[in-house]
Amino acid sequence: MRTAIKTFLLLLLPLLFSCSNNEVTCRYELIAHSGGAIDGNIYTNSREAMEQAADKGYRFIELDLAMTADSVLVAAYSWEQFNEISGYACKRDTAPTLQEFLSRRIYGRYTPITADDICAFFLANKNLTLVTDKISDADVLERYFAPIKSRMMVEAFTHSDYITLQGRGFGKVLYSCLATDIDETLLKHLLLHRLFGDKIETLALHTSAVDYPAFKIIDALCDYRVALFTINDTTEIPEALKKRIDYIYTDSLGLQ
Repeated sequence: MRTAIKTFLLLLLPLLFSCSNNEVTCRYELIAHSGGAIDGNIYTNSREAMEQAADKGYRFIELDLAMTADSVLVAAYSWEQFNEISGYACKRDTAPTLQEFLSRRIYGRYTPITADDICAFFLANKNLTLVTDKISDADVLERYFAPIKSRMMVEAFTHSDYITLQGRGFGKVLYSCLATDIDETLLKHLLLHRLFGDKIETLALHTSAVDYPAFKIIDALCDYRVALFTINDTTEIPEALKKRIDYIYTDSLGLQ
């Protein structure tokens, strides 16, 4: 009996000490946020950032999606931000046409990319997973990314989108803490998930989520995993979430 207990404890020790207070060594995947930082610039969603992230060994690359004025899917954090970093701040949040979008250079040197560019890049790099943000309409995403959807991780912004994306065969769906229906969804599909068949498995959470009373209750009662954003220093990771993290969005955090 004592031998069995001793063996069990020896097997358990690596798990108990896999995380420390000073530096997180838990197993998680890093996601290059908005393509990842390039030359100190973040949120570029540019070809150069995407290619650099792949060269650095990131297996997960996140890109923000937006529709141009003529309804073409491209990569941009927001139109206000894109206009500012491409020299057209006077346009404020006005969406450019596809031609205008492609004619610009981000910070005067980086190349804007379309959904077709993104799909082609991931088709050519089969070891990579595309993570998307801002748009979770399954029809739109499938129209542009059907050849790679099994290698996509999509952030959903309504529970309806979450269920639809899962049913369409996308690789993994994250339920966003920024979703408009999050309070209702958390209560129904996390806190009471045993009563529902469509359990939410992974939440895309901001670090501040640990301060929300609802999450404290859910954390105590439910089993869920986390994709945490945006971390550039492992000391920023909330202690309460360390046990749940599978993914970390980062601009510049080095690979483990």
